[in-house]
Amino acid sequence: MSMQKSFTDFLKYTSFQKEVSLAIAKDETELQQFVKSLEADNFRQAIDTSDLFKHILKPSKAFVIIKDKLSKDLYDFIIQYPTGQVEIYDKFNLKSQLVTPVYDKVSVIFVITKDALKKTQELGYQMLEHAGVSYQS
Repeated sequence: MSMQKSFTDFLKYTSFQKEVSLAIAKDETELQQFVKSLEADNFRQAIDTSDLFKHILKPSKAFVIIKDKLSKDLYDFIIQYPTGQVEIYDKFNLKSQLVTPVYDKVSVIFVITKDALKKTQELGYQMLEHAGVSYQS
């Protein structure tokens, strides 16, 4: 139960952040517990960068589950988000999308397992260096 309380405390610090927050689960079971807590706190899951763009234009709470390893698009998002402009190539519309995040009352959390984080780091994506507030039980 103490994990749940501290994860809930972590969620309070993610709003208004100018970086993507990171929740690192020790395994798939804990990742699912994180997702349940996020949904209970009115976070909505974004499935890709285009979906995530919709969440950062207005006050909202969004999370992305990193299943196996971080995609290049999502890594670009983490790096660019603090700069005030995010540009990602939209594969669906076949054009670049440029978005200016509204940081006021916006929470963006990437949820990842330790194994997926390790795979991401092996690809050369230094997620921890670019993430803001992080949580690990």
